[in-house]
Amino acid sequence: MANSMSAIAEHTMVKTVTPFLVAGICALCTWLFTSVMSLEQQVKLLNEGTVHNLEEKVDKLSEKIDVMNVTLTDLRVSLGGDNRRDKRDRQQH
Repeated sequence: MANSMSAIAEHTMVKTVTPFLVAGICALCTWLFTSVMSLEQQVKLLNEGTVHNLEEKVDKLSEKIDVMNVTLTDLRVSLGGDNRRDKRDRQQH
């Protein structure tokens, strides 16, 4: 039996495939490790409520921007109306 194990270890195919097999296993372990670390970070953010808080802040900021746009539009309309009146008054005089 010892001779058969030695014969298998000395076989060219085993010598050729073994480094690729080891490299594949290392790559798989690395991928699994990074995937688990990424998932752990995402779960941590969800547990802390950071994502939820950011969504609320973005919603509030969007509402403020909408209000500012309405105010700016009203301001432009009121200033535009005054400018037209001033031009008409100047033309009449």
